[in-house]
Amino acid sequence: MMENDDKLIKNFMLANKHEIEDNGFSRRVIRNLPQQAKRLSDMLSVACAIVCCTFFYIFNGFEVLYQAISDIITSQAYYLISDTNFQSWVIATVVLAIIGVQRVCSFKW
Repeated sequence: MMENDDKLIKNFMLANKHEIEDNGFSRRVIRNLPQQAKRLSDMLSVACAIVCCTFFYIFNGFEVLYQAISDIITSQAYYLISDTNFQSWVIATVVLAIIGVQRVCSFKW
């Protein structure tokens, strides 16, 4: 029942949809906004950026960022290594070593 009502409402709204022409009204409103508000907004943005950069420097942001990235990489490496079958690593390493020696020595088996 609700689905049918939703379809009826949607069809009614689509059938009775009216577009209101703008005739450049929005552009004129934006053009007539006071420039002082824009300058104030720009000054506030610059002030906030300066404060953020200052706090980043004062609280050793680079060190914190480096530590966070390091922790993420370490935890992901640990996660990948903890699920690793080391016998497969040994076999793959031996096979790659044999292939490398074969290419370096240029002899065929």
